[in-house]
Parts: sequence; structure tokens; C-alpha cells
Amino acid sequence: MKKIGLVSVHNPNYGSMLQTYALHTFLTTHGIENEIILYSKKKDWKQFVRLFNLPLVGMKSRIVFRDLYCKLFYPAIKKQLEERIVKFDGFKRKYFHFSKNYVGWNELVTANNDYDTFIIGSDQVWNPINIGTDFFNLLFTNDDKFRISYASSFGVSSIPSTQIKKTVRFLDRIQCLSTREIAGVKIIKDLTGRDAQLVCDPTLLIDRGYWDELKGEEKFIKEKYIFCYFLGNNPPHRDFANRFKEKTGYKLVALQHLDELVLSDIEFADIKPFNVSPSDFINLVANAEYVLTDSFHGTIFSLLYHKPFFTFSRFESSNKISTNSRIESLLKMVRIDGRYIKATESIDDCLKRNVDFETVDCLINNFQKKSLNYIKEAIAKSQQK
Repeated sequence: MKKIGLVSVHNPNYGSMLQTYALHTFLTTHGIENEIILYSKKKDWKQFVRLFNLPLVGMKSRIVFRDLYCKLFYPAIKKQLEERIVKFDGFKRKYFHFSKNYVGWNELVTANNDYDTFIIGSDQVWNPINIGTDFFNLLFTNDDKFRISYASSFGVSSIPSTQIKKTVRFLDRIQCLSTREIAGVKIIKDLTGRDAQLVCDPTLLIDRGYWDELKGEEKFIKEKYIFCYFLGNNPPHRDFANRFKEKTGYKLVALQHLDELVLSDIEFADIKPFNVSPSDFINLVANAEYVLTDSFHGTIFSLLYHKPFFTFSRFESSNKISTNSRIESLLKMVRIDGRYIKATESIDDCLKRNVDFETVDCLINNFQKKSLNYIKEAIAKSQQK
């Protein structure tokens, strides 16, 4: 059996990096040789067409604006952002085994010579903003190859009408289909008539011992704190955090300017570290007194480390690019109420709410077992091809 080609997201984002680490580690520790396929797009006409993908352009422009604005007006923050990238790059060099870099489409299709099986990993690989690359949908693979999706996420609750035909096309080519959200199962059923397997995010697929080893023993922050991990630009969430601080007396630790520049964050929080690797991120969650987040993976690691947490909606439910469905699906799976909240809620009421983490652990373990069965059976099928 040739090594497996793993297609996954490894952008400088804590959730993306850690879910890739988890699936990559799972495969390796189960004796399955695999490489993360490295692909660099060429600047050609296909990239010009992507300029009409307005959500993608909006996302990219926010990052460009952040970097340019900081360079001009906040050079200290610009330097700190660069330090964060160094931490991400160091994590990748230490833990990820990449393929050679396939540059451009013509080179990418030659990956068919190197792999018999391709796994498309988790995170929002099937988000409508990514469809133009034909990378995360595995359309670069030959018809005779075996394709597996593991916890692949659309990130949204519906597919734009202009993308339905292409979405059906790439889904029909994947022999073993799974997704990490209930909304994703419904999308696949509605578009293809197939029953996709609902599986856990890769970060829940491996045992917590791997995360304990990554985070280390020494605390990143020595004093007691509330960890704030907000990706969205929502000032009411920061207001809630400040009220939470006043009530508990703990300092606020925040990771800032992750997906965009949030000017109001410059004066927010007591401790604002930037030299934080993905391993340090786990450390920050694991040693916090409370976690406040609008992040899917911020919520997952709070569950894993039994942290009292409160999760907010990053997007309005009416927003077409809303990715709230993945958090809703996760909390429904672990049967938790009262932790997915609005910023206007009473701090006193929130502090009275408890989580039965023993039940949460049991539900996660059961979900993990079903997910393990799926990925093992899918790989076994690929070897029978």
C-alpha cells in the first residue's frame, strides 16, 4: 500500500493546526504512512476568477488590512504578529510531515503518481469560499483513486445555488463520506441522497494524553485568569468579559487580532501574549479558571479539560457566511445547555450553571468509538481496492 495523501488545513490558526495535528498523528500512530499534501497555487487565470468570490476576498482583505495597518500605525503589534507566525511555523516543522510542494495545478495532478488513497481532513475544507481551488474537494485526483473524507466541514448550513452542481460532483466521487456537523449530514443527504457518517472532530479522535504531552507541565500564565479566545469582532463579547472579570476578580488573558485587526482589542484584556504556539494554546485553555470564546475549537478544548466555559455566536444567524452550526452541533452532541449564550446575560446567572463533565466524557468517548470505527473501516476498504 502506498502512503496516504492527507489534504488538510494548516493555516496560522490554532484550531486548523491542532485538528491537522490530530488526524496526522492518529494515522501515524496506527501505522499508516501518510503525508500532508503541500500545494501552492500559481498566479494564473483561475486565481483571477477567485476575485469574484466575495466572501473569500473579504476574508483575505481583512488579513491584508490588519498587516498593513499595523505596519503603518502599530509597528509593535506588527512585530508581535510576526512572532506568532514564527511559533506556528515551528510547530509545523516539529510535528507535520509534508509532501513535496506541488506548485500549480499541473504539478498537483501528478500527486496521483504518489498516492493510491487520499483523505480530505477536517475543518472548513468544504466551506463555499474554498470551492474554487479544486484542492479541498479532491477534484485533482484520478477517478481510479480511493477518496475518504474525515469530519470534513461545510461550515455553513446551506450551499449557494450557484455551487450545488459542482458540490454534488465532488461529493459523488468520494467513496467514504463523513462530516462533523449535523448540518453537513443534511446537506449531503439533500444533494446526493447518501447517508454520510457523523463523526467527531479530529481533536476528539485522539486521546487526551497527546494534548497533555503537547501542553507540557509548566503553566504559560502563572496566576489565575480568564482565557478569552475571540475570533470575531464583537465588542459586546468583550464587555461581557469585563463584567465577568469584575465579578470573579480574575485577570483577562486574550489572544488578539487573529483573523482581523480589532482596534477595540488594543485596550482590552490584562495580558495579551502573541508568542503563543498551538501547544501553548492548549496550555492556556487547560490552566484557565474560565474560558470565554466564540470558537469551535476553543469550546472543544474547554470540554476536554473540564473548564467552565461560555461560548458566543461569532456571526449573526442570518449571516450567509455564518459558521455557528458547528458549535450548535457540538453542544447538542454533549447535551449541554446554558453555555452557548448572548453577551447580555447576567453574570450571576451564568456562574450558577454547572456542567456534568462525567456525562460529557461518556458522550465524547462513545462518539469517539463510532468515529474510530468509521475511519478504520474506510482505510480497510481503501486497501481492498
